[in-house]
Amino acid sequence: MLRKLLVLAALLGLAACAGLGLKKPDISLADIKPVSASLLEQSFDVTLRLQNPNNLPLSADGLQFDLLLAGNKLATGVSNQPIKVAALADTTFTVRVHTSLTGWLKQVGKLMDGNTRQLDYQINGRLEGLNGFGSLPFTSKGEWKLPQ
Repeated sequence: MLRKLLVLAALLGLAACAGLGLKKPDISLADIKPVSASLLEQSFDVTLRLQNPNNLPLSADGLQFDLLLAGNKLATGVSNQPIKVAALADTTFTVRVHTSLTGWLKQVGKLMDGNTRQLDYQINGRLEGLNGFGSLPFTSKGEWKLPQ
């Protein structure tokens, strides 16, 4: 019975947020920096930008996401780092991700095949515990320009 009441309270809270006209925050790729590499695994720091288009501050308990480059999954990222962004503002945060040798070699091969200094990216994920409620899925697409 208590579980049903908690679910009902969460649903009512989400409906109240929707009634306030909250807009979905935007998450985009800000940077990728190599950290370390071994024969079988590479580590990168992925910096994401969270933009809050609402008149209320947002907070999340963490997030999870998949990073695709040129249509291929490169890495999965998870973080339990709290994320806070003020009303009508943006913030950046960094998540360490790990790739396998095969995933990284696919990306290097695509770069070598063409004369391009940019890659199409897509991020699919979820913000967890957004403002104390459930999760919020997000998708972001764009182009990442390689450093010179």
